[in-house]
Amino acid sequence: MHTYKLRRREVLVTLALSQMKAGAFAQANFPDKPIRLVVPYPPGGAAATQLTLIQAKILKNTGANLVLDYKPGASGNIGVDTVLKSRPDGYTIGWAGTGSFAIIPHLLSKLPYDVSKDVQYITAIGSIANVLVASTSLPANNLRELVELSKKEDLSYALASVGSTMHLAMEAIIAETGLKVRNVPYKGEQPALLDVIPGRVPLMLITLPGALEYLRGGKLKALGVTSATRSPLLPNVPTLIEQGFKDLEIRGNFVFFGPAGIPPSALQWLQQELARAIDSPDVKGALADLGTDAKSMSVANTTALVRAEDQRWGALVKKLGIKWD
Repeated sequence: MHTYKLRRREVLVTLALSQMKAGAFAQANFPDKPIRLVVPYPPGGAAATQLTLIQAKILKNTGANLVLDYKPGASGNIGVDTVLKSRPDGYTIGWAGTGSFAIIPHLLSKLPYDVSKDVQYITAIGSIANVLVASTSLPANNLRELVELSKKEDLSYALASVGSTMHLAMEAIIAETGLKVRNVPYKGEQPALLDVIPGRVPLMLITLPGALEYLRGGKLKALGVTSATRSPLLPNVPTLIEQGFKDLEIRGNFVFFGPAGIPPSALQWLQQELARAIDSPDVKGALADLGTDAKSMSVANTTALVRAEDQRWGALVKKLGIKWD
């Protein structure tokens, strides 16, 4: 009996060690299949362009295939939830604005996930300025003229995503300037632009990468940028701060993330290879041409960035009394 128990124990230990070795081997060889990158926004536009650049660089650097999977809806919540409910093995990750983690939880009393414990941040892609754009037919060429116009005419602006950084930034502009304008919600930048360009909805706050093509083509005009200094891509467009509104320095941040519990070796590979792609001179330069100040971050610094954004936007939501539900 004693011998049987000993042998049974040895078998169990051997099996456990084998499983541990198999798991370690699998992690050491990560990735050995395509990685799904969930994008919680509609396909097309600046997001697709930026992610395609990173996708191609990772394939060239490592041979790993990053497959873009667009899952728009509910202001990004559907895509984020898809990622956070996935198996935490590193083979499903996401890319989203920090608003998904630092704004939406303050607007909604109920979410299908808990950002305080369900998210593993991987790296940031960099910061992006926003630009206030208008239909070329709108009789205002800067923010002060727009404020005056809003006292005489009924104005609206296209809201590409409820709960986004741009949503809160526009609310901050309204609170700071006295601008009288109502929002018209859309499901992403591209559908919104289809109404802003012809002037059906005359205004929009949009990411600089999303606006550049239309500004350069003369289809839209810029009333001001939200960065602290002028963008080298729009040197003749003044900042909102230059126009006399001191508290309107606002940049958007986007991060790669996954579900909590990703194995350390897989997380390390993801952070290192995404960072290597983002920081490579050719990708960095291409992203700069699109209006993104590309710079990767460590896992710890990315997490700290989101927490800082959470404090900043949470305070603004409370101050303005904004609620979604």
